[in-house]
Amino acid sequence: MARGLILTTQARATTSSFTTRISLSKPKCKKLLLYRLHLPSRVSSTRFFCCKCSVSQDPIVITEYKQSFSQRMAMAGLKPHHRIAIGVSGGPDSMALCVLTAGWKTDGANAVGKSDDGFINGVLGIIVDHGLREESNEEAQIVSSRVTEMGIRCEIAKCSWLNGRPKQGHLLEEAREMRYEVFQNVCTKHQIEVLLIAHHADDQAELFILRLSRNSGVLGLAGMAFTSQMFSKSTHLYGEGSKNKGILIVRPLLDFSKEVMYKVCQESGQDWVEDPTNQSTVYARNRIRMSLGNLSSYTFQSEVQGVISACRRTRAYVDQICNNLINQAVTIIDHGYAIIDLEILNPSQSYRYMPVKVCCIDLAVCLSKEQAH
Repeated sequence: MARGLILTTQARATTSSFTTRISLSKPKCKKLLLYRLHLPSRVSSTRFFCCKCSVSQDPIVITEYKQSFSQRMAMAGLKPHHRIAIGVSGGPDSMALCVLTAGWKTDGANAVGKSDDGFINGVLGIIVDHGLREESNEEAQIVSSRVTEMGIRCEIAKCSWLNGRPKQGHLLEEAREMRYEVFQNVCTKHQIEVLLIAHHADDQAELFILRLSRNSGVLGLAGMAFTSQMFSKSTHLYGEGSKNKGILIVRPLLDFSKEVMYKVCQESGQDWVEDPTNQSTVYARNRIRMSLGNLSSYTFQSEVQGVISACRRTRAYVDQICNNLINQAVTIIDHGYAIIDLEILNPSQSYRYMPVKVCCIDLAVCLSKEQAH
């Protein structure tokens, strides 16, 4: 989860001497307050920040964001009555996602009601406690309290590092893998088949530059998909006779900028956590984020998003070819293996389509494994 601590109203009153007003070009707001809580010497206080923008609410602005969000949920085939989970870190992105999801669930003609305990029906916030720092449990509890106030039921899931904690050089990658494994387990336990993740347009741009620096091809430069499927690596999660249907991952904020995330939190009066380690130049992604911030003209951002969109269209075309070839050349057997007709694929005819055919074979193998689950 995002590393930081949200202060209550009472705590703010007692720490007013440590409150500083800062001016930012983005997000634009009347008053942005930055809080730091003094902690025991054994705990690094630089990890604990919370921001809240004090502005008068603009119902027109928040309504526009809610309408755009509803359209994207519809694009994913989702309706308010569907059972969904939300990955929550406590940062402005996931808190904005919670705000928009709560509104989508409870507003409009297809709105759902609330349970007897006051929670919105069919939505669960999942907070992952990686357990890598002493204060992580306290942070998770505070974020859970904030999300609960929105009417969203929360579950805090702790990571079990059976093979030991990740090494510093692989911390981000291993933490991410563990986080998604926890998401999978919690969703499966609650029989939830849809998971919302708060990735946005700025994340997509950062990933594009990162992969470009590593000589990624067009398919990799397409970045994160609007929807994708996640399957469990563990078969014990499924009872006898059940099938591993997987979890549908939806990223409804991919067309929203980071600035919009802040605005949603501001207009809804929602606190969020700012992780100071995001300013660390140790990680390549942070350096890319800072560089993009220095080149954050509207024209530049539009051009980057245009290139990403072109790569996504290319990937969609390749996916379509793969699906067509799979339907023609691959037969999935109930026992968990695939029969591939190599004559239909005919790799000797043209090397131009070899990568596509390799993708088809790899996908067929994956499908056969999932069928076995």
